[in-house]
Amino acid sequence: MFNLVNKNKTFTVFDIGADKVACVVFRLINDKPKIIAMDHKKSSGIKKNKLYDPNQLSMVIEKVFANTIKKLDRKKNNIIFSNITDSNILSKKKFTEINSGKFGITKKIVRKIFKKSILNSTIKGKQLIHSFPINFYIDNKKITDKPIGQICEKFGISCFNLMVDRFCFEALDNCYKKKKISVKGFFDSGVASSISSLTNSEKNQGSVCIDIGSSSSKVVVYLKNKIVYVANIPIGGNDVTLDISKGLEISPESAELAKIIYGTLNLPFNEKIEIDLDSNEKKLISKNLLYGIIKPRYEEILEIIRDNLFDNLYARIGINSIVLTGGASKIFGIENLSEHIFNRKSRIGRIERPDSFFHNKPEFSTLLGLIELAKNYNKYDFATEYLNNKFLTIYDRVENWIEDSYA
Repeated sequence: MFNLVNKNKTFTVFDIGADKVACVVFRLINDKPKIIAMDHKKSSGIKKNKLYDPNQLSMVIEKVFANTIKKLDRKKNNIIFSNITDSNILSKKKFTEINSGKFGITKKIVRKIFKKSILNSTIKGKQLIHSFPINFYIDNKKITDKPIGQICEKFGISCFNLMVDRFCFEALDNCYKKKKISVKGFFDSGVASSISSLTNSEKNQGSVCIDIGSSSSKVVVYLKNKIVYVANIPIGGNDVTLDISKGLEISPESAELAKIIYGTLNLPFNEKIEIDLDSNEKKLISKNLLYGIIKPRYEEILEIIRDNLFDNLYARIGINSIVLTGGASKIFGIENLSEHIFNRKSRIGRIERPDSFFHNKPEFSTLLGLIELAKNYNKYDFATEYLNNKFLTIYDRVENWIEDSYA
């Protein structure tokens, strides 16, 4: 990919979640991201991915951002991106066709048809955040990934578009604007997580990335290196914690700690464990009791995801493996449970480098994916600028995207 940035530019990415707000600043050195500052704090103002108090979230964003950029030598030339999570995300395939003339497909014609596709993708109340080209069509007969130079009368393109609720988009954007933070673009949380968690081989062979976060589970399916399915399901690790809290009559904080320390999806021996209570007292329970609370909820989460996935014939046929990530994927035994429910090989998506801060921390998969998306923003983030009619500012970026992907 043609690199349009220089060494003086820095990138900032925000991971906004119901559990935490994280911020990373990085710079590209030899086209590889080098993290130069990072901070994260407990989130506030969000519940079940619904923004109920913009002022609280704005203050957390401001604090995290201030703690991060104070570590920088220079604060100019900083390009900022954020994730966005919408449980009502809409995925829609869009087919667009134009008359191509009789002199063969050129880059100019590819730009023209993609521009038309974006402009025709508007839906009332929705904000387009991603548009991924799937295939090009020659005279509505031949499908190709390499259209340049081919001769036809009708030239078509199919794109996989992702849209979020416009109110959700504007509410989050305003949280940044209140603190005078200018965000260049927003990326879907699930897409970000999948990019950091799946290998190129998995994307090609057909895999689903399931990011089980605190309040939602993000699902993204790849087939032949292309995204074919996306869903955000409003159920996650916090639901497990609340089940433990109610079942054992303990506080949510004690329940979360018990889940982290003693939680398992494999039937344990009938041993006794001590759970710390807020009153500095301890509660003695059977580990089997905790298992009996946790496993049904995880089964429900994975079964809901499976049923949603398998309703989509294209996704169901193409899935060969499951990659689990997100903070709630750290529980012991989840791979075996996933293989049983999906009847597919399953693994945990995580960084396997002991020297890395992110080693064995799947809860940061979205943040790592955001770094990759921001690094290649000329490839992933020009849909919004098309919609804002900023065609000239992205001319070179589209040119290089075409050159890299389709020429």
